Amino acid sequence: MPAATLPIVMNIALAALFGASYVAIAVLHRSQRAAVWFAASYFVGMLTPIGMLGLSYTDWSRPFGAMVFFGFASGLLLMVPGLAVFYRQPIPWRVIAAVAVATFIAAYALNRMDRNTLAYTLTYQLPFMLASAASTWMVLKGSPRQANDLVLAALFALITVHFPIKAVVAAMLGTGPTPGHYIRSTYALLSQVSTAILLVATGLALLINATLAVFRDSQRAAETDALAGILNRRGFEIRAARLLEQGRGKGIPAALLLIDIDHFKNINDTLGHAAGDRAIRALATTLADVTPQSAVLGRVGGEEFAVLLDRATREMARHQAEAIRQAVLSSRDAGVPPLTVSIGVAAVGPAERLSTALERADAALYDAKRSGRNRVCIHHEAPILVASQDLAVRDGEGGESAARSN
Repeated sequence: MPAATLPIVMNIALAALFGASYVAIAVLHRSQRAAVWFAASYFVGMLTPIGMLGLSYTDWSRPFGAMVFFGFASGLLLMVPGLAVFYRQPIPWRVIAAVAVATFIAAYALNRMDRNTLAYTLTYQLPFMLASAASTWMVLKGSPRQANDLVLAALFALITVHFPIKAVVAAMLGTGPTPGHYIRSTYALLSQVSTAILLVATGLALLINATLAVFRDSQRAAETDALAGILNRRGFEIRAARLLEQGRGKGIPAALLLIDIDHFKNINDTLGHAAGDRAIRALATTLADVTPQSAVLGRVGGEEFAVLLDRATREMARHQAEAIRQAVLSSRDAGVPPLTVSIGVAAVGPAERLSTALERADAALYDAKRSGRNRVCIHHEAPILVASQDLAVRDGEGGESAARSN
């Protein structure tokens, strides 16, 4: 048995294993559409080692030769749209078409060139080099360039460089007078082993990235309120605590808003739960529109929402809360009953835990609801008297109420 037969068979098994892994991901996690492209890439690429065995043990050199060349080029090229979908980027169809055209031009040129020359081997490896270079570009362009993304890009770049090196080695060692002699050549053994090592390393890195994406999607689903489309209480507490921890050592101010829909039970009782659901979704949309992108939003109770504002003083938080109140008051979405909200505001202390800040914001929210609803109340540690404004003032158990009822 030729020495290259064993690594060729191993390459078939590895491609099938990776392809099956991505099929499992695609079936079990429908959101991972990129896994379908990755599975197709490995299954199509598997045609190459199968074709090599066909070249070696049959006389059908033309069909198996085409299977080897186009199977490998197509398998590598299918990785590009997969990476684009994985990183939520538009599929670069023009780049893919250009590489496909180059592949057919190279195949045409090979029929008119002598084997075992540097020009022949470079032309043969050119489509593979272009396809892997496109994958490298796609990772660098579309990814957030975290450590795992950079490792994946480096492996694709290494594969890209690997192909012209193979061309030089093939010209030096020779691949045999005919395609059928390839499997018995020394170059075949070196080529199959080196390519297998690189493709397995890249496949593992890609599989790790895909697994991390599945984990992130599952975590996001577990932390997202299905009705409101924003964080649920668990997700809010995790994200908010993380944001506070990041700003704690830097002295960055933060503030917490608790928002409650006024008379929500009456909406459900008189208009039905469907109207209540629409009200929940409408308020979540308003919060997303009015608050800054850096804010952490969450639905922390039935009709209660929380907003954590970073880099916000108590006064800035009061203005933000009033903007939310006014936006809800003026909103007239189809199918949504007129709404008002009560809002409690608390500045978060430098070393304060989120749970303590939530308690203080909840005390201010209670003040807002007890003093008439449709207003903003601010929690203070000490009594403050403001006689010249329409503000209701409480002690440390309550808050300062901006009573701007309409």
